Amino acid sequence: MTMQAGQYLPLGSKAEIEALVAEEKRHLEDVTAYLWYIMPVAEKVGPRAYAVAAQALRQCGLNVSDAELAALAAELQTPAGQAKYAEQRRLHVLHHVCG
Repeated sequence: MTMQAGQYLPLGSKAEIEALVAEEKRHLEDVTAYLWYIMPVAEKVGPRAYAVAAQALRQCGLNVSDAELAALAAELQTPAGQAKYAEQRRLHVLHHVCG
């Protein structure tokens, strides 16, 4: 494999790296980031999707119940809920879908 100069870019500053780690931690702990994917499944297969998702998220260290997921999903489907969580969705798309 040929080595190229672009493979040897210097790391950012400690503050830049810490900011990236903090953003990743925030994202991993943000339940709404998972709900964008869970909600369409629940629409197709029913509310049991929230129970399965909650169990999986608990195994990953998030303390969440199926009732909490369903309630937040219902809120996210309202105009007020969409406005309330618009910044979290924007960050999710910017950093983790398109970034």
